[in-house]
Parts: sequence; structure tokens; C-alpha cells
Amino acid sequence: TPEGVNLKLELGSAGSRAGAFLIDALIMIVLLVVVTIVLLLVAGKSSGTGEFLTILWLIGFFLLRNGWFSLFEMGSRGATPGKRLMGLRVVARDGSRLTGAAVIARNAMREIEVFLPLGFLGQQTAAGTADTFLVLFALTWSGIFLFFPLFNRDRLRVGDLVAGTWVVNA
Repeated sequence: TPEGVNLKLELGSAGSRAGAFLIDALIMIVLLVVVTIVLLLVAGKSSGTGEFLTILWLIGFFLLRNGWFSLFEMGSRGATPGKRLMGLRVVARDGSRLTGAAVIARNAMREIEVFLPLGFLGQQTAAGTADTFLVLFALTWSGIFLFFPLFNRDRLRVGDLVAGTWVVNA
């Protein structure tokens, strides 16, 4: 630590980190489904609001997937609900307090690692314009980032490398 105290930290395993992400993703999907149902009910009762509600839904989905991780990790526990259930937390590698910039950098990389390529693939598939190259490219891109923690000593995601953070057992 900056105070010169040696701390022994146990890094979270790739499996527990993946489990935490899946728990968080499941909670976010449930929230998204509930909001979608409410918006569909509102759209059914009033005419001409469908496009506005679609835009509102897209903005809400973006804020949910980007704000979920950042807001929870900026809290005093440094953990999302999924990480708390798995007994994990995010800490700065140098032992100092976790900064907002580190949390934002760490989670902005998740957008590049997972959500952008798979979101683009989903949009192209829904439009019927996804070809084999696009499918392979998006899955390869996400796969490289998905398996990246398995190929470095500290099991760090690219976001952890950029932000200077570790995910440790609480």
C-alpha cells in the first residue's frame, strides 16, 4: 500500500468472475424485460408514442449496461451485486483507493470487449444483413477478450490492465 503495509490479496478466479458477470447480466436482463413490458403497455394505451419509447428504451439500455458496473464499483464495497454474491471486489493494484477514473476506464473497456461487437452482430442479424464473415469476426473479437484472463498471470481482463485494478476475493 502507499503506507508501506504488505497486504496479501487472493485474486478472484476466472470462474468466479464469470459467475459474477452472469449474475449481473441476469439481473440486468430481468430489469430490461420488466421495463420493456411497462413501455409496451404504455405504448399500447397511447398512439404515436412508439418511436419515442423505442428511443427511450435504447437510451435506458445503454445507461443500464454502462452505469450498472460503474456505479456499484464506485461504492464503498467496490462490487456489483454479482461480485458480492461471489465474494469478490475490485481494488486498485497499487493498494490505493479505487478512483472513479479507474472504474470508468475498466468498465468502458467492457463495452468494447463484449457489448459493441455482439450488439452490432445482433442488430445486423435482426436486419438480415449478417454474413458469415461478420458472425466470425464478432465472435472472434468477443472470444479473444473473453479468454484473455486465462492467458495472463494475474487473470486480468483488458479493462483491469487499462485501469490498474484487480478483482480479488473479499
